Amino acid sequence: MHSAGLRCVFALWVLGCVLVGGCKKEGSGAGERVVLYTSVDEPVARPIVLEFTKQTRITVIIRTDSEATKSVGLAERLEAEKSNPQGDVWWGNEIFHTINLAERGVLAAYESPAAAKIPAMYKDPQHRWAGTSLRARVIARTTAAGGEAAGSVGSILDLAKPALKGKVCMARPTAGTTSGQVAALYTLWGTEKTQRFFRDLKANEIKLLGGNSVVAEYVGQGQMWAGLTDNDDVDSAKREGGKTELVLPDQGEGQMGTLTIPCTVGLVAGAKHGEAGKKLVDYLLSAEVEKKLLEAKFARYSVFAEGGGEKVKAMAVDYRAVARNMRVAVEMVMKILEGRD
Repeated sequence: MHSAGLRCVFALWVLGCVLVGGCKKEGSGAGERVVLYTSVDEPVARPIVLEFTKQTRITVIIRTDSEATKSVGLAERLEAEKSNPQGDVWWGNEIFHTINLAERGVLAAYESPAAAKIPAMYKDPQHRWAGTSLRARVIARTTAAGGEAAGSVGSILDLAKPALKGKVCMARPTAGTTSGQVAALYTLWGTEKTQRFFRDLKANEIKLLGGNSVVAEYVGQGQMWAGLTDNDDVDSAKREGGKTELVLPDQGEGQMGTLTIPCTVGLVAGAKHGEAGKKLVDYLLSAEVEKKLLEAKFARYSVFAEGGGEKVKAMAVDYRAVARNMRVAVEMVMKILEGRD
């Protein structure tokens, strides 16, 4: 073959390597793949995963979920696939569904070296999951004209104030971190006080919306004056021009604090790409990834040094107890909010 032809063949070979993520070299990881199920917001998760591929040459196939069924949909899918797993790694944006997946045998024991310095409260004693990157349940409070009554909101109990009637909102507590908050309140307060609080919200005409980001959006537009949501959703709404501010609720003396929720990572039991999956687990639990989540304002606090200089009064609840109580708590609260109680 003449030299021009050789150059053409070589160029096509190089292009092929780029398109598939690199040509395979022994021990390089090239040619390996791993399937990641994640409820972390896709625009946040994707650049982190791409950096992992750059470092390891392992291709990651991402499976995500909709805002309305965040965490729940993927967790149910993982459980349904238990006998024939299609995913290798679970990266959840909360902890409660992760705990339940582990208890149902969906996650495998793997003692990641990256979890060694993570405090015990943020990892499973049986090494089926570990957590980093704390998010916080917050109140989005409008700064739009006409919503001045929201200025007095500093506790979730304030959402039941008559001055806010018809102007407060929350995501449906059947998915995402809202279900965890409902279960945490139930765990902390017990049945009677939890029922009383949500009956007060129902009487105050609280509006149920399709997700935490929708709550932040409505508040930012002034359609609602205050709502329960996550810190990252308020930050996102503000970046998009929303007239809203973030309130860390119940931070005063004698108040209960707010729920802080770690992102969690686990290896799927029976994973088809287990060795590559372990490498991805190690990476997602690393301080490097936690830093990226904090810089992206998806997470607000580090599990290694909670607050990073900023203090937060966290609700004192056992994550495992909250996970056990979630189904009962959500069913009870949904009956109240839907007027079936």
